[in-house]
Amino acid sequence: MKTVIGLLALLIPCVALGARKPNVIFILSDDIGTGDIKCYYEPSQVRTPNIDRLAAEGMRFTQAYAPGSVCSPSRYALLSGCYPCRGPLRLSPAKSTSPLSIDTDMVTLPRFLKNIGYRTAHIGKWHLGYGQAGGITNWAREIHPGPNEIGFDYHLGLPTNHNDNFKTYVENDKLLWLKESITELSEKPVASQLTHIRYDDEVDSTLTAKAIEFMKEHRSEPFFIYLALVATHTHITPHGNFRGTSEIGQLGDYIHELDFHVGEVMSTLERLGLEDDTILFFSSDNGGARNDHSSAGKNLSLRDGSHDVAEKAKTAKTMARKKFGHRTNGDLNGYKGSNFEGGFRVPLIVRWPGHIKAGTESSQLITLADALATTSGLLGEKLPDPAGGDSFDLSPVLLGSSSEKPIRRTAILQTSRGLLAFRHDDWKLRYRKAPQWSGPNAKLPKADPELYDLATDPSEMTNLARKYPERVRQMQRILSDLLNEGRSR
Repeated sequence: MKTVIGLLALLIPCVALGARKPNVIFILSDDIGTGDIKCYYEPSQVRTPNIDRLAAEGMRFTQAYAPGSVCSPSRYALLSGCYPCRGPLRLSPAKSTSPLSIDTDMVTLPRFLKNIGYRTAHIGKWHLGYGQAGGITNWAREIHPGPNEIGFDYHLGLPTNHNDNFKTYVENDKLLWLKESITELSEKPVASQLTHIRYDDEVDSTLTAKAIEFMKEHRSEPFFIYLALVATHTHITPHGNFRGTSEIGQLGDYIHELDFHVGEVMSTLERLGLEDDTILFFSSDNGGARNDHSSAGKNLSLRDGSHDVAEKAKTAKTMARKKFGHRTNGDLNGYKGSNFEGGFRVPLIVRWPGHIKAGTESSQLITLADALATTSGLLGEKLPDPAGGDSFDLSPVLLGSSSEKPIRRTAILQTSRGLLAFRHDDWKLRYRKAPQWSGPNAKLPKADPELYDLATDPSEMTNLARKYPERVRQMQRILSDLLNEGRSR
């Protein structure tokens, strides 16, 4: 009888028939490397108690990747379940003038969840474009297609970053706070055309408050929130409450603020009695940046200018590295924008009390593209074909029911200039030239790529391409097939 009961238990979906589906929240930070999170890099001088607690209560992945080493390609992968090289972002990130980069007919993560009864919200940095070919020509009119057309019921977004000089948000299909007298707007709005201003030092507090409001409003039904915070992208403008709290300067202050907002989400779930009924993800869109962007500290809108925040914003990341020895990507080689590990390797933590064993760690290869299939697996809901062509269901890993054999063995990674890296088991190819694209097909560069054994050389110090030429050729054949087949799952 015990054997029969055990077999039946294996056949029951992750969410019992008739039971309320768990909420899903995905918190995506910006430019956070593994060295920025204490539970990932012990020597770090920053304090991240809330993110560390999240890891202590869930599963921490040590081989997690953002498919792009810059912002929008990874966001494309997260929402679509496809590598960015499958779509329009294979050579460059989206701009504020770019059209929507996700096909409105695609089965996206929010559309999949909406179709099974979820209320869905995107709150935060968007950076995936708006409008049809040619982008938005008049920002004073309705702004679509956009997030609402790919499955989000609600959208409060920054078009690109909080340094995009829009001075406001897009709410659903309109610019927020635009004066009624403005009917034509071909450029970004200026302060005089708005009734309120988006303050750079209050963006993440505003976004988190809106996410909490959505949680409260929809507490009685399953909801999905994609909360895309802006810390720690340029500008490094922490809220006044966090300035001067870090031992590595203003960058550390901003990391402390990020951790605080993660804690706010966690405590809200507790207060609402939703903690056990919520799958909570935390990750980053790429690795940490080496230096500050050229726009850092310029044209700021600040509610509070104390602690010389505008001046320090110009050099916050550089100072953290040079003066205080902060290693934003830990011991990994490279930074945001490169195709070394430091460009792609990110923290990724998942918590679901009572389902994911607390304090666990996995070396399973995982990418942001896996969010779609993994969520469907956790919910016990079938993902329709051909959705999520590069999204693997890693729910067996999270639920402790997988064998030792890895579920995902490969990952195609790319930079903002289209340079590729390819992970196959513990081996990695790193290209120094971009492939030639002809429609959806790719021709790999003739120049031999570098080869690294990440099992023994995670910092990519020794190029083994000459020592193992057959392995290079084998991996190139596999990569070429995956690129040209249009899917890897």
